[in-house]
Amino acid sequence: MRAAVLREAPLLIGIMALIGLETTNLLDWLLLQPALHVLTGLGLLSLLVLLMARGVAHHADQLAERLGEPLGTLVLTGSVIVIELALIASTMLTGESNPTLARDSMFSVLMIVLTGIKGLTLIVAARVQRQGRTQPMQLEDLAAVNQSGSSAYINLITTISVLALVLPNFSQDSLEANFSLPINWLLTFVSISLYGIFLRGQVGRYRNLFVESPQQQASGTVSLVDGPAEAPTPPDEQQSSILQNGGLMAAGLLVLVLIAESMGSLIETGISDLGLPSSLGGLLVGLLVVAPEALNAFQAAGKGELQRSLNTLYGSSLSTLCLTVPAVLAIGEFTGTDVILGLDPLESVLLVLTLILVRPISGRVSEMDGLMLLTVGVVWVALQVVS
Repeated sequence: MRAAVLREAPLLIGIMALIGLETTNLLDWLLLQPALHVLTGLGLLSLLVLLMARGVAHHADQLAERLGEPLGTLVLTGSVIVIELALIASTMLTGESNPTLARDSMFSVLMIVLTGIKGLTLIVAARVQRQGRTQPMQLEDLAAVNQSGSSAYINLITTISVLALVLPNFSQDSLEANFSLPINWLLTFVSISLYGIFLRGQVGRYRNLFVESPQQQASGTVSLVDGPAEAPTPPDEQQSSILQNGGLMAAGLLVLVLIAESMGSLIETGISDLGLPSSLGGLLVGLLVVAPEALNAFQAAGKGELQRSLNTLYGSSLSTLCLTVPAVLAIGEFTGTDVILGLDPLESVLLVLTLILVRPISGRVSEMDGLMLLTVGVVWVALQVVS
């Protein structure tokens, strides 16, 4: 009981902090203070967000165990994308007109998830795999992924990202980096339809493609429950546990993202005072928003459950693409807001390079695979700083 209260303490503190930010002038007062005070407040809120993200990751892990794969990770990615869409829609409807908002948001999520977080996840999984081994690693000793499921994810991510973020730059039916209205509606229909078909197959007849690979199970890299087997949980208690974990996870996500959104002005002020480029603001907010999925992926990789990590990361990227594109195109059309989808040439090259590196080749991964992705992510962040 005491452990449970301590685990939920960040959520309670987060709710109190959010109420304070929304009902008092604390945020406005802090924005007028020197840079040191702004950065101190930003650091404290960031620490709170990360602690809350750890709690969200815990509840997501419990749900994954109760619901099984791949349904368990879908709950987390689905909750995150709903809140992300709400934030983007709110900004488009009430904030200043920013035609590249959706594009920058999608690209930031893709680069953070597919390079930085996935790179670190592969490194963690590789280190777990080689624990206790004194001989040189053989191919069958490397961390394994379910190649069929991973390829299905990457193929759809590649298709939608190229159609939505690269192809508009070469379209001849619009003056800006966007399509004409008929092509936009076609892109909307394709994105939603493909995502719906993919989800139906993922939780249905192709479910086995998204669970731990037979090679990984055979090599004993999947962490099993330590100690004696637990007694089966009664259906009523299991249902209650699912509802409790799901409710606490959703509450944590909502409070977390709302605090991260409130931190946007602090981030912008701190970046401005330090003379850094404004593009870093979106990057930092994006890092905070995807923190729960990142921690969940690291936690699963630390248990040897690499496929569950990849399900979380790929699912986040795919839902961001397939659901954000239709949403912003529809909002832009009905509100008369300009939307630019096409990436800049430099970003297009980085996206293509990332899509090449994340594609599984042999079904086995090593630290080098993670380091290459992490390198691309570091270069991308460095370009954000100097641009």
